[in-house]
Amino acid sequence: MEPHSNNSSTLTSDAVLSSIEIEKEIRKAQVANKEIDLSYRILSDLNLSRKTFDQGINLQEATILGSVSMRESTINGDLNLKKSIIKGGLHLEQAIIRGSVILDQATVRGVINLVGAQIKGNLDFQQLNNYGFISLAKAQVGQNFNLQKAKIQNADHGGLTIQGNVYLRQAVINGDLNFQGSTLDGSLDLVRALILGSVNLENATINQYLIIRNASLEKDLILRGTRYQELVR
Repeated sequence: MEPHSNNSSTLTSDAVLSSIEIEKEIRKAQVANKEIDLSYRILSDLNLSRKTFDQGINLQEATILGSVSMRESTINGDLNLKKSIIKGGLHLEQAIIRGSVILDQATVRGVINLVGAQIKGNLDFQQLNNYGFISLAKAQVGQNFNLQKAKIQNADHGGLTIQGNVYLRQAVINGDLNFQGSTLDGSLDLVRALILGSVNLENATINQYLIIRNASLEKDLILRGTRYQELVR
């Protein structure tokens, strides 16, 4: 485990933070003009929708017992969820992130929703384990979308099966789209997406459909070793 220092709080890392304690941590960071550091903590849930943060938010290796919601919020830095465990969904609809969203080696047991979000940096989702779908419909990503060696799995919620799809309908990716070695239980939907870099699906497994109808792929589409049920052009 990487060393962790948080001099602003005497809370132990195994204590479940209440919403009041979370607000105190945020205010301390804002007053000190420092990154909001909730790394390695246990949170019941995290609702920070429709807020503006002048710094990044660090949730590395945090455990969130419910969902994370930052709908329509602005974060002037990175949103770091590396190696975190989210037992609900991650909701970033219409959010503006002026850094990167980092979900490397994270586990998310609900949907990941970035519909209409604006991400100025990268989406770093390497080795992500997700139960549900990922949607970037109408989202804009300033740099690369990295999803190497990830697993996007079907999820059963109350008898309803949510397909492990990745939606990029009408998304704009200004860099590369890299899904090398990833597994999707569902489909990859690139309908009307604009991707200015290369699309690398080498050795990816897409158990249903690879859909590229009306997509604008400005560079290479790499399909070496890619497995899919059907390619829909």
